[in-house]
Amino acid sequence: MTIPRKKSRVIEVDAVRYRYVISKSGAGDDGHFTLNLTIQIESGDASILKVEGLRSRDYWLDFPQIESSDKYLSMKPGQVAAIIRRALAQGWCSQKSGAPFPLQM
Repeated sequence: MTIPRKKSRVIEVDAVRYRYVISKSGAGDDGHFTLNLTIQIESGDASILKVEGLRSRDYWLDFPQIESSDKYLSMKPGQVAAIIRRALAQGWCSQKSGAPFPLQM
């Protein structure tokens, strides 16, 4: 499987270019949803990294009574780079084909 170019972003980590896509599941009764982060080298011919366990709260459910943005997860490029490095340290072979590599957060 290759991550589509449409709706995905490119990031370079340690001289290797990756493509990633972020999606979310529907919000539960408590207003929290799960972020789904999928990462693969840009060429698209290797194992996919599937990041699991990222949860956030829907910002708009609390608007305008928001006191702090700490409980609203936003995925920034620096965080994606840190996740890639963590996965590589835990054994993800980003340039070899194979089954998706799950990473629990």
